[in-house]
Amino acid sequence: MSSSSYSSSPQQAGLSSGVGGPSGRAHDDALWGAFASAQTAAEFCRSWLSLQCVQVVDVHSAMLLLEQDSGTFVPAAVWPSAQTDVTYLAPAAQQCLSERRGMLLPGQPGAPVIVAYPVELDGRVHGAVVLDVAERSEEALQAVLRQLHWGIGWIETLFLRRQGLDDAQTLERARAALDIQAVAAEHARLEPLAMALVNDLASRFGCDRVSLGIDRQGRARLLAISHSAFFEKKSQFVTALENAMDEALDQRRSVAFPIIDEEANGIAIAHRDFAAARAVCSVVLSSRGVGVGVLTFERDDGRSFDAEEVRTFEAVSTLLGPVLDDRIERHRWFAGRLVDQLRAWWAHFKDSRRPAFRVGVVLALLLVLGVFSLDGEYRVSARAVVEGEVQRAAVAPFDGFLREAPVRAGFVVKQGQVLATLDDRDLLVERQRWLSEREQHQGRYRDALAKHERANANVSLAQMQEAESQLALVDEKLARASIVAPFDGVVVSGDLSQLLGSPVEQGKLLFELAPLDAYRVILKVDDRDIGDVRVGQSGSLVLTGLTGEVLDFEVRNLSMAEPEDGRNVFRVEAQLARSDLKLRPGMEGVGKIKVGEQTYAWIWTHRLTDWLRMQAWTWLP
Repeated sequence: MSSSSYSSSPQQAGLSSGVGGPSGRAHDDALWGAFASAQTAAEFCRSWLSLQCVQVVDVHSAMLLLEQDSGTFVPAAVWPSAQTDVTYLAPAAQQCLSERRGMLLPGQPGAPVIVAYPVELDGRVHGAVVLDVAERSEEALQAVLRQLHWGIGWIETLFLRRQGLDDAQTLERARAALDIQAVAAEHARLEPLAMALVNDLASRFGCDRVSLGIDRQGRARLLAISHSAFFEKKSQFVTALENAMDEALDQRRSVAFPIIDEEANGIAIAHRDFAAARAVCSVVLSSRGVGVGVLTFERDDGRSFDAEEVRTFEAVSTLLGPVLDDRIERHRWFAGRLVDQLRAWWAHFKDSRRPAFRVGVVLALLLVLGVFSLDGEYRVSARAVVEGEVQRAAVAPFDGFLREAPVRAGFVVKQGQVLATLDDRDLLVERQRWLSEREQHQGRYRDALAKHERANANVSLAQMQEAESQLALVDEKLARASIVAPFDGVVVSGDLSQLLGSPVEQGKLLFELAPLDAYRVILKVDDRDIGDVRVGQSGSLVLTGLTGEVLDFEVRNLSMAEPEDGRNVFRVEAQLARSDLKLRPGMEGVGKIKVGEQTYAWIWTHRLTDWLRMQAWTWLP
């Protein structure tokens, strides 16, 4: 059937004008009065459908379907009476809901036309109205569709009103839940939190008693009762209360008695036994999908808990669950947490859907067994420095002044090469003086011999020998004025290039030299490990300047201890196995001395166990 223009009169369009005799007007007034004074959604829908059927003449039967429980459509009103059989209208309603548009369908014999129109709000279908009307013209049927289109606006108003009420209730529940969470967040410890929580809930929701229980290995254990600082844990009352909490915890759902909804309430046997003449409601506190506690509300005034209150309790529990779980974790000792973790790992291990976890656990166990059963090479690590095997000192031979210093630390020198030269001008003057005195004493000696003056001859001879000795000493100093290298090597220390002309004292250290082909390694071993080191043990060394090469050595001597960086270390001398390397004295690295075979567990933990033994020895009487 195609669309057409509106009919010229309501009677031609198949609509009632609402103008008739007194009985007709009284009937219309009654319908409008019932519609205006409807208190419930059911009354509203019945009076609305009756008005639509009066407005559209010759209606045999009608049905209003509305959505219930997300996707399920049920009759909200049937006309002319609730006992009217309207099952034959179901196919038309289903087709209207699926196609989401007004439809005109052929009906049963004697009722040839069925009019169906969807109830749609914000792009979502909420239901449909279906009328079985007498056969009429196409224009009259289009007018019926327009009448339903305008009339459904009242149903949309019902949905908007209901949605607004639901939103207001949701906001109120959220506000209450946030306020209670703020109360719980003020307490860092579990017991004060529990007591503040139950007291606030009891006063906020008008309950005579509110109790909080926490999960302990699958059983609820009472933690706090409102307005009660102490309770007997073994009393009959506490046992019955914990049984009611267990009932809610096992079902992971809220349980109320008296029962609100048989289908949604679940099993409430323990709640019935505990309630007696009271109203009781228990909600589960969950965190990460696991129940961690139960809140139980009680009233003694005969008022039962309704569905809205239960939803509010559940909103509160949703926010309180993670807070309570966090406080429980803080309250528990390490051993309790470890047991829970082991229990969770065991559950994962038994789960056939997690083969990777099983393989990982097996590999971890094999690794632990290997650590405690397999032996490895135990090596003592120490900081190492390379020194020359022989270090020669070049000192000032006499008091004087520095004239030349052509070399400094780091220079490679040859045997006999001049390292430094002292000023010898004073020595030359002194040598000339002693030469002159020797000549004088020698002349006197000769004159005394010629005159046969034996006493004078002996004195002159002694003075002449003294002058010769002093002259030999001066010549020796002149020979040592140039300080030369005793062998081929490298200057380890000494830089006099900035001290030319300055005085030097006899015996002052000027240079240190070391050979280029003979080195030793000094290992600075901590006193905790020196007991494992022996002469003759071998090891390996890696130097910072030669990281790509491992040098072998052998321990030759254990020296005395010395402090370094606030700890006590021993100097251990070792001989390198190779001497053809480009080493320099002073190069540093890390050496490891091979001590013997030990288990990997002992190697990685022996320092800790030694420290614990020392601490125990220090503190125990």
